Amino acid sequence: MFPGLAVAAELRRRGHRVAVVLSGRAVEAERAKADLPEGTEAMLVPVDPVSPRRPKSLLKLWRAYRTAVRELRAFKPDALLAMGSYTSIAPVLAAHKLGVPVVLHEANAIPGSAVAHLARFAKTVCICFPHMQRFFPAGATLVETGLPLRAEFAKGVGGSKADPAKFSLLVMGGSQGARDLNRGVVRAFSEALKAGLPRGTAVPDRIVHLAGTRNEDEVRALWDASGLREAGVEIEVVGFEHDMPRRYAEADLCISRAGASSCFELALAGLPAILVPLPGLARDHQSRNADMMMLRGSAVSFEQKKLLEGGYWRLFVGTIATIRGNTDESKLSAAKLRAGALAAAVGDAAGRVADEVEKAAR
Repeated sequence: MFPGLAVAAELRRRGHRVAVVLSGRAVEAERAKADLPEGTEAMLVPVDPVSPRRPKSLLKLWRAYRTAVRELRAFKPDALLAMGSYTSIAPVLAAHKLGVPVVLHEANAIPGSAVAHLARFAKTVCICFPHMQRFFPAGATLVETGLPLRAEFAKGVGGSKADPAKFSLLVMGGSQGARDLNRGVVRAFSEALKAGLPRGTAVPDRIVHLAGTRNEDEVRALWDASGLREAGVEIEVVGFEHDMPRRYAEADLCISRAGASSCFELALAGLPAILVPLPGLARDHQSRNADMMMLRGSAVSFEQKKLLEGGYWRLFVGTIATIRGNTDESKLSAAKLRAGALAAAVGDAAGRVADEVEKAAR
């Protein structure tokens, strides 16, 4: 939702009338109340996930489509920007019926099924990664814009504020499906400590673990049992963090899932990362995201199953030690990964997407 709101804010700044289409989900409504740009209107088009195997979902989609037609007729937009997922289906089909130009945005390196199918109705498809033409219908117009980020990232992070005397690690385990990531990271460092590996290289001096509110108690208990606190490692477990730019700036290295938002926030922060894609997702798009970030030289990818199995923790912490080593011979040095991250960053993505919306508008 944040990328769409970032573009809405940019279009409002340019003086346009903007309405944000909301799907009626509770979490979305809560975010919208806090983050809806000033002067932006809200348009409600209730819709649920769609599946041909659930006839009721198709009926709800039809109702959502009729609602979208009614709402768009009343608003009379000159263009519609759809940010993907099933929530885009009804508004895009309604816009197509009414002759309203459509711009799609795809955040991941492999498009979701909704964007891939709706591309035939779009004037332009904004993408974040190169080499995606094969995923779309022949003749589709693709423009690489990058991913619009939250307002606090508009000017980047402003350089590292990490303590040069301490190796500081940021673990982002608050996303959906991050329980195995959280457990695997704690286990790896616990085993490294038992093996006597040196602190400040393979074992960080300081760890900030963003656990998510639902996982906070479990993650704190895991670290308490790991023995790292007793060994002098500073550990901070956070349920939810509002000031992510500060957290990025204070870290030397990040361990994260490979969602598009995380990838582009890390790039804009210039923060080297070990990406652990969430397995089992449709089209395995996080693995593709991680591969593309590796090709750009900004991150290393590590399979979750290796993080959880046998003695692979040695490979994991060994990778961290190699990054921290920062030798001329190391292909994974922190300096090289930081340079790759900054090169992959797109600081004006919201403006680029807004440009495409303006071009599409009648």
